[in-house]
Amino acid sequence: MSRVKDASNSIKVGMVSLGCAKNLVDSEVMLGILKDRGFEIVPDEAGADVIIVNTCGFILPAKQESINEVLRLARLKQGGRLKALIMTGCLPQRYGEELAKELPEVDAFVGPGEITAIARVIRDVLQIYRTGQPGRPAGRRPVLISEPRFIYSHETPRIISTPPYTAYVKIAEGCDNRCSYCVIPSIRGRFRSRPIESIVSECMRLAGNGARELILVAQDTTRYGEDLYGTFKLASLLREISRIEGVVWVRFLYTYPTHITDELIEVVACEPKICKYFDIPLQHADDRVLRMMGRRNSREDALALINRIRTRIPDVTLRSTFIVGFPGETEDAFDSLLDFLEETKLDRVGVFAYSEEEGTPAEALPDKVPEDVKEERFRRAMELQRRISREKLEARVGSEEMVLVEGLSEESDLVVVARSQREAPGIDGLIYIGDATLKAGTFHQARITGASDHDLAAEIISPA
Repeated sequence: MSRVKDASNSIKVGMVSLGCAKNLVDSEVMLGILKDRGFEIVPDEAGADVIIVNTCGFILPAKQESINEVLRLARLKQGGRLKALIMTGCLPQRYGEELAKELPEVDAFVGPGEITAIARVIRDVLQIYRTGQPGRPAGRRPVLISEPRFIYSHETPRIISTPPYTAYVKIAEGCDNRCSYCVIPSIRGRFRSRPIESIVSECMRLAGNGARELILVAQDTTRYGEDLYGTFKLASLLREISRIEGVVWVRFLYTYPTHITDELIEVVACEPKICKYFDIPLQHADDRVLRMMGRRNSREDALALINRIRTRIPDVTLRSTFIVGFPGETEDAFDSLLDFLEETKLDRVGVFAYSEEEGTPAEALPDKVPEDVKEERFRRAMELQRRISREKLEARVGSEEMVLVEGLSEESDLVVVARSQREAPGIDGLIYIGDATLKAGTFHQARITGASDHDLAAEIISPA
């Protein structure tokens, strides 16, 4: 996209990005488009003429967080310089017209399929402000919702908002798995991959700009390429990216268990740059619950997959997520999940209490689990995993690992935080090192010296 200069170069735009890393990439694309069109991007919301809130609409807590953030920022309109507040992302895609009626504080609503129009939307909204019509009827405010088809390319402008040494790369958009509890297919559309050449070109540019850790994301990374090439191509893509000069770590997240091939496991085992880390949202371990969830794997399938991965990659880190309190989950089914956690001893586990989402097949299922039972099961599962996590981390004490320094700890300016291949940013624990002279973005060999429930302590041996 060529740079188009207009009268926007005096307009300051701020961004608040909520939700997952995939949403963050969308935020970075919007910022890139705005900068390309002459807008000034500012980090301080108090100095912005326009603020974009890129929302998550996946489950109820995420929706509530998005609404609360919008209402908080709306107060900046009262006596401040803020002229326009724009809501983008999953929430307006699901509820655009309804939100336009209920949130007069918001000046425009833009779904994921229309983010390339963000510059035009801002100009239109500010034109109304300048002409003295900020109080026009809510129904006339821009609501841009369309069938999600857009996916960015290596030529799309983008401003990386993560630390310069780490960058996310979205390799596909949408989802065709259609789990019964999930609204993602209706929000993000059908699964569609980017061409390998486009992804590799973007990764080369990111590496040239200083990115040392590249993290591939999609709703289902393991399905990558099936729509374009007729077969899963994540393994081939990982090989290509691993050849890029300057890249130290390549990581991929959000894998569907039935799409993990022997070829993919082999690539992770053999390529030194690829993190020995699998993020596999299994969601449950009771076969009846899995069927009601619309999942295509069984408990035995999951056990066999974990065994395959651990046999080929003995030092692998396995992360998963599970839902408790799904309709029809009996006490026996929940106990089956606890037994599974005890048997597999996964390194990292996230547990979520089921959130009923309107418009999903699960909404119509009988035998709803009471909220207090959901919360009690959530606590029991998390307590079990807390113990397992501490056991796994204590087993790493004395080991030597390469770590990436991320900067000073929030708790003390005498301590830095770091991660190894075993810790994905934002979702896993940290490694604390008592040497404030270490620079963010540098790699070092470290010896693990201590462990807690979720984090580690280490000392530096030498630069990596």
